[in-house]
Amino acid sequence: MNAGSFNELSMYNKILLVDDLAAPVCSIEYYDHRIYLYSLNALFIESYHNIDTGEIEKICTVDYADLDKYLSRITLYQGLRKKQTHN
Repeated sequence: MNAGSFNELSMYNKILLVDDLAAPVCSIEYYDHRIYLYSLNALFIESYHNIDTGEIEKICTVDYADLDKYLSRITLYQGLRKKQTHN
């Protein structure tokens, strides 16, 4: 699936796909929204949740340039560190 075909899906199908297959990366708060970032294969997806109503208002793919706002919150998985060897 590419970004264009994902963005053409209905909101209902986007929610199902993200809930079932996407991996959560991190989230941020922006004004009255909590924005969740997900990874799905080669796509990054944002889900905009209204903090006051709890409703999902928008789900869309993002470009790599849009990821800057998340960089300070993303940490590498601990398992990626080199194993220490014991003598």
